[in-house]
Amino acid sequence: MKELEVIFDFPPKPSFARRQVHDGTAYSPEAKAIFFAELHVPQPGYSADSMPWVWRVDLSDARNPNTTKVYPTPQLTIPNGATYHNGSIFWAQEGNVTMPGGVVKMDPITLKTETVQNNFYGHRYNSPNDIVITKDGMTFFTDGYYGKDNFNSSVDPQLANGVWRWDQRTGNIRQVAGAAEQALFNPNGLALSSTEDRLFITNRGNSSDNPAGGRTIYSYDITTTGIRNREIFAYVDSGFPDGIKTDRDGRVYGGVTGGVDVFDRHGVLIGRIKVANGDVAVNMIFVGNWFYIVGRDHIYRVMLNTRAV
Repeated sequence: MKELEVIFDFPPKPSFARRQVHDGTAYSPEAKAIFFAELHVPQPGYSADSMPWVWRVDLSDARNPNTTKVYPTPQLTIPNGATYHNGSIFWAQEGNVTMPGGVVKMDPITLKTETVQNNFYGHRYNSPNDIVITKDGMTFFTDGYYGKDNFNSSVDPQLANGVWRWDQRTGNIRQVAGAAEQALFNPNGLALSSTEDRLFITNRGNSSDNPAGGRTIYSYDITTTGIRNREIFAYVDSGFPDGIKTDRDGRVYGGVTGGVDVFDRHGVLIGRIKVANGDVAVNMIFVGNWFYIVGRDHIYRVMLNTRAV
């Protein structure tokens, strides 16, 4: 592993925010760019603001990445997780009181957006958080209470928290894990294994530092109808693993307080990529051998001896 470098410093958070979070990293080869969102966790008595922009890291000149704000149209409403699939960026959009959360598809060149999934038989999702899509279009996304509990920006929950499976070919939507079975209280990050036969899910619990089991990465086997055989893949010692990614060699990367924890295919912690003191690694993305990390304060990158799935 080479030396970690800072490639961008974020402006300070606004006065009404407790902290700012950068999440949802996805790379588009057509645009030669990474896209991710910014969220402002509000002070008590305030609500999250719905910003009209997302961040883009232009890698046309990989030696000199250029990070700017870009403006999707129609604008996203508190986007969080993101993934790339078949030429588009798909966002897990948290939504707010007036705009339901769900899945939004964005053209990475024109930045035009289209809502493609935003309800379960007329019931609003609570606060969609992260998303992954298999090669054949099977979509998994997490849904938690973040919009109501963290952001004070959404309606009261209409559904149990959970992990949803949406078949883009047939339109079938079903919950495959969650609070309804007392399995996941507040599911967060998602990642697929390199062979797309395992799904990794992070569980936050009631708060980021909840000691009662909310620091966990679970793994499930993916079946033709859902997921099964849940096991604890890893339990972290600091904060909770927010965004997670995998590489082609079976390792799992989890963003935690102070850096990115790296686990082997069996869930053994084999290292940590440390970020700046006081910063928190929220999400990350591979672009070739480069590993980009978005924290609350900075964007980092480091060259690794592996690459994405």
